[in-house]
Amino acid sequence: MSKNIRRIVIVAVAAVVLALAFVVLKYVFPEKEIIIEETPAPTEAPIRYLVRRSGNEVEAFTFHYEDGSEFTVHAEKQDNGSYRFTASPEESFFGYNESLFRSMMFTISSISATSTIEEEPKDLSVYGLDQPHFSLTIRFNDGSSTTVFVGNETPVQNYYYANTDQNDTVCTIGSYLTGLLTRPPHEYIGIDTFPTYEGNDIYTNLVHFILTRRDGTPIEVMLDKDLDMDGNITSSAYMMLQPFVSPCTSETIEELLDNLATISMEHIAGNIFSMDELRDYGLDHPARLFIEDSASRQLELAIGTTNEDKCIAAIARQYDAFIRGETDYLTILQYKETNFDWLDLNYMNLQIRTPWIVSIHDVDSVIYNIDGDVYEMVLYEYDDVTGSGVDVVRTCSHINGKEVGETNTKRIYSRTLNFRQVSSVAPDTTYDEDFSTSITLRMKDGTERFMSFHKINSRQYACMLDGNVEYYIYASNLSTLKTALERAMDDREVSLVYER
Repeated sequence: MSKNIRRIVIVAVAAVVLALAFVVLKYVFPEKEIIIEETPAPTEAPIRYLVRRSGNEVEAFTFHYEDGSEFTVHAEKQDNGSYRFTASPEESFFGYNESLFRSMMFTISSISATSTIEEEPKDLSVYGLDQPHFSLTIRFNDGSSTTVFVGNETPVQNYYYANTDQNDTVCTIGSYLTGLLTRPPHEYIGIDTFPTYEGNDIYTNLVHFILTRRDGTPIEVMLDKDLDMDGNITSSAYMMLQPFVSPCTSETIEELLDNLATISMEHIAGNIFSMDELRDYGLDHPARLFIEDSASRQLELAIGTTNEDKCIAAIARQYDAFIRGETDYLTILQYKETNFDWLDLNYMNLQIRTPWIVSIHDVDSVIYNIDGDVYEMVLYEYDDVTGSGVDVVRTCSHINGKEVGETNTKRIYSRTLNFRQVSSVAPDTTYDEDFSTSITLRMKDGTERFMSFHKINSRQYACMLDGNVEYYIYASNLSTLKTALERAMDDREVSLVYER
């Protein structure tokens, strides 16, 4: 057999062997089928509701508290679609804030759980639901009702266990919702709050206040918008009326108003029912606060204990009625302690103390030299009658020949006098002998008063009056005067509030 034929035979035999091996593997030892299962798409857990109705279906709801007391609110829909609410027990002094009732009506009509804990509980005592510390019964206009029970707080997350009389399933509800549901009746009381102001609105809107210290000393201050109140010889923006009549330092009053403007009740702490309890809240000898704004809205408080971060107070008219025996309870309010930093205020700190006090009616003209800018304000007066028929003397001016009305004239003159004495200049104080700013008052009797300002440092100037240095003032007093003159020359109103 030739070599080529032998090779062909060998290749053919090998092919047959491989074919037989494939058949054996294919049919004697078949491959196992690999099954690929599809993973189902995740779905959100359904929301469980303890109550799921419409707020418009709620007819009444009753809160059952741990001490055994109850508070019931009835909702009556009016023809115009609004609701009228009545509550029992009644709030005889302030009445209730009905908007809180309306909000609650819609809150309790749909109460959802944060999670489901146990669907068929065998022992409700584990959750504090065998004797719940609070429950809420909601009655609907179809005659049905649902009672929600609130048990213990959960070990984590500050949730609370809850269930209803319709279903024993134990769920959890959030702490915020629990706080809304369980709040006591006094938190629904309709106590009017005083409006808050910011920025310059504080000084133009808070027009009158009386601070009465615990020793009975009243400090009464009023905004003198027209700068013409009796005793306002310095044309100050504020006048003290008690305990003495005196012009006030505007900067100091504005700092005080900044504090008073932040007063805001944090919450209603509860009610007291006996005179003996007044001492517990520091209300046996209270301080007093009265504030009035430009719209005649008022806040008057009797102020008790101030400690840590809180201050106890009561609405003054209810406090007075409680003392007289005209109401059998007093509602205790809580404020921030910082709202009452003025309780130890000395009224002398509010009185204006300036190097000179000169009536505008005694002045013929004023010459201002401010860093080389010279303004001559020539005053003139004329008789006038107000719209209510009162005879008055108007004071206007010409500044560098420009006509300036009474309002701007008086406000500029107020800044001319209101160089508040910060303190006396010590004998060893160093100040510049030269000066770049001065004011000359030319009096109607022909005399002159001269004041010059000598720099001590960037913030303070020694004030030399008629050749004598006694006090120093702040540089800000000079800048407010210059700003006032510039505004008047630009036909803009000079602000009643001193620019800082």
